[in-house]
Amino acid sequence: MNVNKKYIQKLQSVFSVWEKSRREVQDLSANALQKSKQAIFSFHRNDWKAGEELLKQALVGISQAQKMQAKSIAADDEGILKAAMEEYSEADLYRQFLYQETIGPIKGLEVSPETYMGGLSDAIGEIQRYALKQATERNWVELKRAATVTEDLMAALVQFNFTGYLRTKFDQAKNARRKIEEIAYEVSLRK
Repeated sequence: MNVNKKYIQKLQSVFSVWEKSRREVQDLSANALQKSKQAIFSFHRNDWKAGEELLKQALVGISQAQKMQAKSIAADDEGILKAAMEEYSEADLYRQFLYQETIGPIKGLEVSPETYMGGLSDAIGEIQRYALKQATERNWVELKRAATVTEDLMAALVQFNFTGYLRTKFDQAKNARRKIEEIAYEVSLRK
């Protein structure tokens, strides 16, 4: 049996290019994911300017990674790219909450419904941290707003029949909502 050596060499060349672009997609995605996490942390510290800048940097990284992924011969998206898009979604949805915007589409990025729902569920966890901080600072108005927005978000999420990964995310969001209710209840007893 003969082996077509020219064809094998061609495959090696194609594979080498694919592997290089795959690593670049992974690096860009990991960096964007980290920038999104840092943006959330900045927002929690009331450093909104830094949070905005980090979100812009994350979006640039995701956009570059998406372009490289689109040119790739690989059939599937890189998991880290999906994770970066979900983290960015979470950060942008939390930003929308903080800026008292209508919570809706992700700014500057089209995401799948699964990515959006995962990010939205995680954003409820960030709102729970915000609510705890507001209770600690005795900012009852913002604590009430966090509780109200969380109730509205959960009312929207409960309309879906989540399974698998999204069911886990939904259960975590329900748990965060319960904690906000507990915080609000404790505050009402002490007021």
